[in-house]
Amino acid sequence: MVFDASVFWPAFKDAGMLDVAVYQPLNGVAVSFDVGFSRPDQVVLDGMVHTTDYSIEYQAADIELQRGYVLRIDGVDYKVRQTPAAKGDGTFYVASLEEV
Repeated sequence: MVFDASVFWPAFKDAGMLDVAVYQPLNGVAVSFDVGFSRPDQVVLDGMVHTTDYSIEYQAADIELQRGYVLRIDGVDYKVRQTPAAKGDGTFYVASLEEV
C-alpha cells in the first residue's frame, strides 16, 4: 500500500490539525500553504532557561522554502533558520524556524 498525501493532508486540515503559513516574496504575490506547526518547549542550561523549538512540516509540492524566508503563522512572523530537510520519499519537508 502506497502512502497518498493527497488523501491524508486534506483530512488533517479538515480535522483542524494544520495551520496556514503565508510567505510574501519581495516582488510578487503572497503564497499561502498548509503546515503542521510544532512549538515544543525545551529546558536548557541545566534547567535555567526555557526555549521553544519552532518547526513546520509541509508538502514539497506547495512551496520551495529557503533559509532566511520569513513566514507568517497565526499573526506571528518566523524566519526559516536553515535549509528545509526532506522527510522519507521527499513528499514532505521540515523547516526549523525562529521567531522574528
